[in-house]
Amino acid sequence: MIDERPKAPATRISRVEQRTATRLAILEATVTCLVDEGYAALTTRRVAELAGVAQSTLMHHFESRDSLLIEAVSNLAGRLAGHALTQIDLAAARKPELRESVLDQTWQEFTSPEALAAAQLWSAAWAEPELAATLRELEQRLTAIIAGTARTLFPGEADDPTFPALIDIAVSLIRGLLMAIPISGREAVDERWLAIKPVLLQSAADLLDRAGSKP
Repeated sequence: MIDERPKAPATRISRVEQRTATRLAILEATVTCLVDEGYAALTTRRVAELAGVAQSTLMHHFESRDSLLIEAVSNLAGRLAGHALTQIDLAAARKPELRESVLDQTWQEFTSPEALAAAQLWSAAWAEPELAATLRELEQRLTAIIAGTARTLFPGEADDPTFPALIDIAVSLIRGLLMAIPISGREAVDERWLAIKPVLLQSAADLLDRAGSKP
């Protein structure tokens, strides 16, 4: 029996929607390549292959590898920052028994596959000035987010000059450890982190407990 009921018209994707979808696919492929294969393997040819588009299509959306990388890095960094802020319970740092878990959460976020992929770019920036400029802007933006969040959660400590310095020390120290992973290996770096963590905990305790004891 033939179904003579009228069929709903097929949804048509506009050119703008198709262009947007293709651009997003290329950016996602860039991140995938960076995470799975490393910075050294990131070429426009490889990204186009992963995105399922012709290399000419990729170059139509991004005129150079640098422009592609810069936008992909911006998206990745924003995504990592947003995820970290939702996963790390900074407010728990007020409770001495929970401070170690806060540091563990921070370490976990900074050593995720996506974060380790992004860390490769900080090394690449030594040889790529345009990339360095983009990362500098991202650093300033992320620093402002972290500082603003910390001031909101710890208003009593915000005026203490050692407070932002302590946060900077923790972030800079973790980033430095990440740079050692390809040289020393993840296991060795994890052991170094376990040795360093008590020092950070003591520094945080000295600051937060001192501030909490003020009348």
